[in-house]
Amino acid sequence: MLKLTTLRAAITAALPELARSPENLRIWIERGAGRCQGTATDAFGFTFQANVLIVEMTSDIAVLSHAIFRWLRVNQPDLLVPGKEGFSFDADILDNGSADVMLQIQLTQNVTVAPQDGGSFALAYLPEPDPLFGDDLGFAGVDPVPLLDAVDWDEQPG
Repeated sequence: MLKLTTLRAAITAALPELARSPENLRIWIERGAGRCQGTATDAFGFTFQANVLIVEMTSDIAVLSHAIFRWLRVNQPDLLVPGKEGFSFDADILDNGSADVMLQIQLTQNVTVAPQDGGSFALAYLPEPDPLFGDDLGFAGVDPVPLLDAVDWDEQPG
């Protein structure tokens, strides 16, 4: 599915450790379903839970979350509605510098079907509607707190 391919690319680009160990990123579908669009065409869609597992993640979870939310702006903007859960996650803290992190994201993927000469069909994944707002617009009255580029977890207080 197109969304899983682009999701993998977004996460890989955001987390430097995945360039060294791409096998530490695993993505699979759970509770998937097909649905008819109920139109005169043969168009259809999928709803599913995308599970994303990052083994031995050393980046801050905020870095991962930022990459996911930027990806959602284009690929599943309905999850960015205020008060709605964008994704859920679980983390198994391995030590002071790494964790196994699993995300669960509820996604949809729509497919258009166009009849072709000779009785075949052309299938294409449909893009999502335009993002809710431009990436250059911030939230009024909110001052960002910068993340450290590299965190030495052994020297953190508490």
